[in-house]
Amino acid sequence: MTLRSILVQKKEEVIAQNGTVVAESAEAAEAGMEIFEKGGNAFDAAVATSFASCTCEPAMSSLGGGGAALIYLADEDQTVAIEFEGRLPRAATEDMFVPDLLPLGVEPHPSFGWRGTRNNVGWMGYRSLGVPGQVAGLCQILEQFGTMSLEEVTSPAIKICEEGYEVNGYYALMIGSDMKLLQQYPPIDKLLLPGGYPPRSASAYNRPTVIVQKELAGTLRKIAQGGADAFYRGDIAKAIIADTQPHGSIVTLQDYADYQPRTYDHGLVGSYRGYKLVCMPEVFGGIQVLQTLNLLEGFDLAALGHNSPQFLHLIAECFRRAWVDRFRYMGDPEFEDVPIEGLISKEYADEMRKYVNLERVPDEIRPGNPWKYQGDGQSPEATRPPGPRGEGRNTTHLCTMDKDGNMVSMVQTLGGGFGAYVISGSTGAILRNYTNLFNPEPGTSNSIGPWKRPSSHDSLTLVFKDGQPLITIGAPGGRRVITSVVQVLVKVLDFGMGIQEAIAVPRIHIEGSDPKAPEGKLVRELFVDSRMSPKVVKELERRGHEVVLLPDGNFALPVAIMRGLQTDKLHGGVTVPTPATAIGY
Repeated sequence: MTLRSILVQKKEEVIAQNGTVVAESAEAAEAGMEIFEKGGNAFDAAVATSFASCTCEPAMSSLGGGGAALIYLADEDQTVAIEFEGRLPRAATEDMFVPDLLPLGVEPHPSFGWRGTRNNVGWMGYRSLGVPGQVAGLCQILEQFGTMSLEEVTSPAIKICEEGYEVNGYYALMIGSDMKLLQQYPPIDKLLLPGGYPPRSASAYNRPTVIVQKELAGTLRKIAQGGADAFYRGDIAKAIIADTQPHGSIVTLQDYADYQPRTYDHGLVGSYRGYKLVCMPEVFGGIQVLQTLNLLEGFDLAALGHNSPQFLHLIAECFRRAWVDRFRYMGDPEFEDVPIEGLISKEYADEMRKYVNLERVPDEIRPGNPWKYQGDGQSPEATRPPGPRGEGRNTTHLCTMDKDGNMVSMVQTLGGGFGAYVISGSTGAILRNYTNLFNPEPGTSNSIGPWKRPSSHDSLTLVFKDGQPLITIGAPGGRRVITSVVQVLVKVLDFGMGIQEAIAVPRIHIEGSDPKAPEGKLVRELFVDSRMSPKVVKELERRGHEVVLLPDGNFALPVAIMRGLQTDKLHGGVTVPTPATAIGY
C-alpha cells in the first residue's frame, strides 16, 4: 500500500466568560472584542466587527455590499431577522443584457451555468451595480439593539483605514489570482495592486504590504456623524453616483434614497431532536437547512458512526433530496410563490424520507410536492419556469455572543470576488455586482427585474435547548454553506463534539441534481475532504458516488459560538486553514 504524508493543522477552541467574537479575519474579530471590553453588548460588537471587515476583507465585504443578521435578545426571549442584501435598481429590466448574451455553451457563467454575456458585463463592471444594503442594516441593528454610538463602533474600522492593515497570505493569493480583472476597472487596481503588482504577505524575506484607505476613513466618519442618511441621502450617495453613472451604471440617487432593510419578527423556526432552530427566512438557505435536518431526524445517526460510509451516504442522499426541491421551488417570495411552510414541514419530510435509498445512489431524483403541506394544499399555476439559483462564494461571516446570552449571526457579501471589481474612488467603497446573481435571460423565476433582491444560500442559524441560547453559526462559501452548517450542527447535536472540533473534522458536499438538465437528472459528484479515510472513499464509490477529493477549506468556512448550558462559558470555533479568528474575554 502506498503511504503519503498528510498536512494536519489545528486551532484551539476559545473559551471565555463575558463575550466572544468569531470572524473570518483577525482584524475584524479584534474590533468586536475592543467594543466588548469597553462595555458593549453582542449587538454593539457585531456592528463593530462588521464595519471592520468592510475595511480589511476587500473580496468579501464592503460598505458597498449587503447581508443579513439573525439576532436573539435574551432579556425579551425574542429573535429578530434583518435582511439588508440590497436591491437591483428600479431601472433594471429582464432584457437589459439580451444584446450582450453569448450563444449557448460559449463562456457560460462560471458559478451558475446560465448563458454568459459579452465581456462579462452581466456579472462585473458598472452595469452590474445595485443599491447596497450594508450600511442601512448595520445602522438599524445598532439603533434598535445596541448600547453604544456609531462613533464608538466605527472607531476600530476608521483606525484600520488610517493606519492600514497588513495583507495576509490568503488575500495576497486571492488578489494575485484576480489581478487581470482588477486591472480592467480602475481605480480599484491602485488600491489592491500597489505599484501595479499584487501585494506581499509576510515572509522571512518580505515585509507585508500595508493597505491604507484614507477615502474610506472619511466615508466612515460621515456615517459615524450622520448615520444611514449620510450614506443613502447625503454626500456619500451623490459621490457614488457621480463616480459610476458616467461609466454606465443605471443606479440613481432616488434608488439610494428609497432603500430600507427588511425586518422579520421571528425568523424561520424549526426543530431537531428537541432543539429549537431559528434560521433566516425567505431568500436564504435556512429552508434547506431545516428540510435536510427534518429528513435526518428519522435516522439514528449516532448508531451509524461519525463519518462512516453509511453515515456519509445517508447524509449525501438527504442533501440530494433537499437540493432537488431547492432548485425547483426557490425564488423571492415578493415575486414568486414559494412553498416555504411545506418544504420545512415534518410531514413532508416523513413522506420524502421513504424515497431515500440507504444503499446506493438512485438513478434519478425528482422534486416532491411540498404544496400538499402548504396552507390549503393547493399548488398555484406555474407561470414561469424555474431558473438555476446561486450565490457567489465571496462572502464573510461573523458571530457574537455575550454573557447575558444575546446572540448574533451575521453574513455580509460582495456577491462575487471583489464585487463588481468597481470602487467608488471618492468614497473608497468597493461596490457589489448585483446582477451577477440573476439569470440574464428573460422569462425565468430568477431573471433580472426592477427592485429585486438577490437570492442567497447563506444559512444563518441559532440553536436553543430548553429555551436557553446554545449556538450561533454561519459560514461563507456559496452553495457549500448549507451542507457545511448542517454537518457542523449534526456533529454537535448527534455526536456531542465541541464546536471547534465539529468545524475542523472532514466534511462532504453534494448538490444532488443539475438545475440546467432535464428534471430528475443527477449530479453524481460527491465532494469529499481529502483527509477522509481511503477505505471510506472506496465504499462511497462502491455505492455509486463519483468522489472528488478536495483539501480542507473547500467546504465553506464555518464560524460559530456555543454556550455551555451548565457553565455559561462561551466556546468559539472557526475554520482552520484560513485567517478566521475567535477571540473571547
